[in-house]
Order: sequence, then C-alpha cells, then structure tokens
Amino acid sequence: MAKQLGWHFIDLDKKVEQSSGNTIPELFAQFGEERFRMIEQEVLYDTVKQMQNCIIACGGGTPCYKENLTFMKENGFVIYLEVSPEILCERLLRAPEGKRPLLPVNHCIDRNVQTLHYICNLLDQRRPFYEAAHWKC
Repeated sequence: MAKQLGWHFIDLDKKVEQSSGNTIPELFAQFGEERFRMIEQEVLYDTVKQMQNCIIACGGGTPCYKENLTFMKENGFVIYLEVSPEILCERLLRAPEGKRPLLPVNHCIDRNVQTLHYICNLLDQRRPFYEAAHWKC
C-alpha cells in the first residue's frame, strides 16, 4: 500500500531496534515488557512527529499501551487488519524461537494448542483497542 501511494513504510519494531541498538527479545529480557512499551511509545511518537505520508506497521501491543491508540487516531488513520486466531497461531509458530517474547515457549506436543489458547486470550484482552480503529478489514 505504501508503495502504491508513494509513501514511506515504517516497521515500528525495526525502528525500536534501530533506536535502542537491541533486538525486541533483548529489550524484553533486559528491561521487561513495561520498559519495552515505554521505549516503543517514544519511538512511535517521535516517528509520527518526524514523518509525513507514511504507513507505520506496529506490533499488536502498541495500541493497547497507555494513550497510544488515542495518539495514533489523532495523528493518522488507524486500520485494524483482522486475522483469525488460527492464522495468527500458524504465523507465530513459524517465527524463530525467542523472536516473539510474549509467546509462551513450550516444547511439548500440545504447543499448537497452547499457543492458540494464548492467542485467543490475548485477542480477547486487546479486542476493545483493535475494534476502536478507524477501519477494520
């Protein structure tokens, strides 16, 4: 979409990694989720203030932290790309181990079931934020 519009595309996770000099899993391991979310928020706000005509892909937790969703809606058009829990599970299980710090790591036979259950619970918690987007597709 960004390419078709001639706009910049920004992956917020990559921007956080560039800004901090650490990977997302390293930030979680070193500082925990709360500090990671603060860093992520700072990078989001700075990016929005510096860039125009851009599409920012944020992680699933970004709009759920403090006033991020309000800030995003006031400074842009927020789109919720809805995907089924099963598809999310499939995608997340393909990620290298440790790449997704909030995903439970378990090498048991029921990893798929455990991950799907975790994703469904997380989506239930985050749904009010996601549903508040300007548009859903």
